[in-house]
Amino acid sequence: MDPMLTDPGSWQAEDFGIYAHLLRIMPAMIIPHEADLHNRFAYFLEISHKGDLFLDPDIGVATGSVKEPPKYIRPSEVNDLLEGSTNRLLVIYQHVRGNVAKRVDKVRSRLREKIGTFSCCSYQSGTAAILFIARKRARTELVAKHFKTLFKDRVKGRIRTFHD
Repeated sequence: MDPMLTDPGSWQAEDFGIYAHLLRIMPAMIIPHEADLHNRFAYFLEISHKGDLFLDPDIGVATGSVKEPPKYIRPSEVNDLLEGSTNRLLVIYQHVRGNVAKRVDKVRSRLREKIGTFSCCSYQSGTAAILFIARKRARTELVAKHFKTLFKDRVKGRIRTFHD
């Protein structure tokens, strides 16, 4: 899990503990960083974990030029993280202002332009989405199946899958 902190100096050990508790993970599962998001190359090199990975950027995936790059993950960085492990499921928080489905479609389109073939499942609420991205279709199909089983008829329109 990588919180992609834009204000890392303001976080204390207790804050990481609370964050881990909210996510129901062990604090040791949070990836520590020496580099900050202004030095993106060094920052992403510090992610040595090869398994599934949850990224929590302040806003989400950049689909064009942005005023505050540390608040986003770039499509090229998504590609690099997927290339680092052939079976990885990458989970990305995506904040949305406006229509969530349209924003998810724009992110998916930009990712396809920049990284090529991938599979995606999204869980969408009124103001945010969680994107599940993998090179292997089976990884995202299992996520979609889980959410559909969990939420049953309440899931209509909230779970979307895309396969290239």
